[in-house]
Amino acid sequence: MTRPALPFRSAVICAISFDVALGLFESKKIFRYTSTKLPNKSKPMDPSGEYVIGIDTGGTYTDGVLLDLQSRRVMAFSKTLTTRDNLARGINKALNDLNIADPAAVRLVGISSTLATNSIAEGKTRRVGLLLIGYDQELMATYNLVSKLPTRHFAHFRGGHTTQGLEKEALDLKRIGAWIVQHHAAVDALAISSYFSPLNPSHEERALALVRKMCGLPVVLGNQLSKKLDSIKRATTACLNASLVAVMQEFIEAVRQSLVAQGIRAPLMIVKGDGSLMPYADAIHKPVETVLSGPAASAIGGRFLSGHGNALVIDVGGTTTDMALLDHFKMTISEDGARVGAFETAVEAARIRTTALGCDSRIRFDAGDRVQVGPERVVPLALLAARFPRVEKEICDLKKKGDLERRATDIEYWLLSKAIASQKRVAANGNHQKLIALLTDGPLSLTQLLKRMDVYHALQLNADALIRQGIIEHATLTPTDLLHVTGQMDLWCTKAARQAVNYACALYAKDQTRIVEQVHDSIVHTMAKEAFVFLARQVGETQLPEHVDGSWGPWFVSEALSETNPYLAVTLTSRYPIIGIGAPAKIFVEKVANYLNTGFILPQHAPVANAVGAVAGSVVVTKEALVYARETDGARAFVTQIEGSNRRFVDIEDACRYAEKIVAQLARESAVASGALAPQVVLEKQTDGALLRIVACAAGNPRLSDPQGNYSL
Repeated sequence: MTRPALPFRSAVICAISFDVALGLFESKKIFRYTSTKLPNKSKPMDPSGEYVIGIDTGGTYTDGVLLDLQSRRVMAFSKTLTTRDNLARGINKALNDLNIADPAAVRLVGISSTLATNSIAEGKTRRVGLLLIGYDQELMATYNLVSKLPTRHFAHFRGGHTTQGLEKEALDLKRIGAWIVQHHAAVDALAISSYFSPLNPSHEERALALVRKMCGLPVVLGNQLSKKLDSIKRATTACLNASLVAVMQEFIEAVRQSLVAQGIRAPLMIVKGDGSLMPYADAIHKPVETVLSGPAASAIGGRFLSGHGNALVIDVGGTTTDMALLDHFKMTISEDGARVGAFETAVEAARIRTTALGCDSRIRFDAGDRVQVGPERVVPLALLAARFPRVEKEICDLKKKGDLERRATDIEYWLLSKAIASQKRVAANGNHQKLIALLTDGPLSLTQLLKRMDVYHALQLNADALIRQGIIEHATLTPTDLLHVTGQMDLWCTKAARQAVNYACALYAKDQTRIVEQVHDSIVHTMAKEAFVFLARQVGETQLPEHVDGSWGPWFVSEALSETNPYLAVTLTSRYPIIGIGAPAKIFVEKVANYLNTGFILPQHAPVANAVGAVAGSVVVTKEALVYARETDGARAFVTQIEGSNRRFVDIEDACRYAEKIVAQLARESAVASGALAPQVVLEKQTDGALLRIVACAAGNPRLSDPQGNYSL
């Protein structure tokens, strides 16, 4: 049953001309990744043109584009595997594959990266000591708030302020100094968060001065990252930021060296979690703001390439599927702050729904007729066989096995994913050493590995620590392999993929058509359900009508997202169309749009739209002024708190006018300093309990270098 698409609501369509045909989504060859050259090398790049480079480092692929801003034309693109142990190496390859004719003509480079998100999720950050000033220890213990902090190296100190910005207790600098003497060698950075520091940051600043006198550790202050009053989120954000500073610094320095090696002198910008751009120097100091950078760039790229400002953007990658909502050309922003793994932050970021589902997700079969795709990411067997010809032969030889000899472990391989010379914890474990030694010469099937380790089950290998550290990876059947078999993908070793699928058919008594159908339906249904939940939660939970019992809810959603009922057709309708991003978007997302009775938009260059988004965003700087009442000696005054300084007024209107003037000026100046061209400022008043926030948002297009490569902030 094919469901008709409804007309788009409030969809603005802009005509965008692209002269480079990629040949994507033609016939059965849905996509093919190649190193793409400039379309006409005989015509050099115009030195006065506005050429920019966008690079996105995803969990599986690193994409690059060379974009002509004047014509809105994609001049070249590249797609390469992400080098997880060294992201800069993959970025350098992406730059090389762009084959830029005139590097000096490049006027701007933008990068979106999973570095911050993945570093936090995988625990690959620096050790941080957290100083909590004026926090209520009893309250934190009662509500187990300590578990929300991303470090175990923390301590409480007297101090902090009240809701009126008055000192709650005198700051205990003596104890802070003693703690630094005792603990500074055990951490790589420090974070300081004082109670109600957005209203009065003096205790954070005094603690900072002491730390700088006593040691050379980098220090992050909570009030510099967030003006929100949620003390736990502010402390968490400061702590995570401190843990990422050195990581981000190393990454950006490696990227800059790659650009220099390519002869590119253009300014370097980084995508923030809200999709806007920031200079690399700011990203080094505030790396936590790049959380969700990649998914945000995908939405910006979808907007740029499609011209649609009202749409649901679904980006299908190798590791995850990410969703974002465009509303009047702006992404919806999470009011509660970005969530990274188990940690809730005060970082302003796009409202993103991420599902651990991609073309490199693991396929599992059970004894019945069910199939599970994800959440684990693995290496596709087609890719593994392309890298290791021995694996191709072994998989092809599996057809010689009889019915009683077949094992699921025959088509699961283990392999080393990175160098382990620096992994001291590995050396202390003899079992791990033996396992690693066996894999040093190349991947082994789990069947072979169990035999050589003389155990009967994978659990007996006790390899969880090696997998968590990213030392060992798994390879087995994925949607990528099935797409090779169906002819919808032609990247790596199709022969190995076909033989592995045939083996799975024999093992689980299924035919190939059934397996392909099951995996495809599982992916589409999961995406459709995630899209339904994401859209429903934009405006709160939808309540069922009074005459329908609540137990009907799951049935309704299930029926709406399937076509199995011969008697009823239950439909859901998205008021916004869906923009598909990523190479597999045509295969999966179009069906999702069909289920949700809306239009499907597949922009040209959809496979690299995230890289386009890395350079197509605006520079946005937000500054806040806080206005609140303070009573001292029976007299009431209104205090403005702006960038660490405060001023008192008798009349609240005078306080607001002053705050608006100063905060607008600060936002405009900061935006210019951050690389914005002619930024426009918008003021907004927000009520937060007894507190008044005056928010100034300055936005402008990124300023490009001149044709001689000169760029000055």
